[in-house]
Amino acid sequence: MAFLGLPAHLRRKLKKPLGNLLADVSEVDIRSDTLIICVGDKTTEEILKRGFRPKICVYDGKIKRKGIQIPEIIEKYDAEKIRLNNPPGSLNIEVFNAIDNALKSKKGFKIRIDGEEDLITLAAIDRAPIDSLVFYGQPGEGVVAVRVDEEKKKKVKEILEAMQNEN
Repeated sequence: MAFLGLPAHLRRKLKKPLGNLLADVSEVDIRSDTLIICVGDKTTEEILKRGFRPKICVYDGKIKRKGIQIPEIIEKYDAEKIRLNNPPGSLNIEVFNAIDNALKSKKGFKIRIDGEEDLITLAAIDRAPIDSLVFYGQPGEGVVAVRVDEEKKKKVKEILEAMQNEN
């Protein structure tokens, strides 16, 4: 199992939202045909409560690094469930394969992470088709909506390359 590590110099850069910081997901205009990827328990819960059906939901049973009961709406969400290990401050290479496979499938996917899901946002943006929406939580501030475009993909590629060079 290979992992990309997060270099110290990138930590501050990643605290800055990769997309639009919103107080609430209801602030985003989402077309019914938009492919949605959610990263984070609270973010996934909010998207599901609003009636959207994400292609991929990534969650770890934690909010602000404290264990929580997985929200019932996530547990009941009808999607293929897989489980991966992703230690804090790293990105498991297997996550990229899981996202690729989920995107190729006709089904939705729930990816339960043992460890920490924060950096999986990078893999989601990297692999998501253009014009998809990737949502993730910004602790204490709200939710970030990333409309995937070439510019966002390029920015994420640079971060991933810096993480790879660190190993």
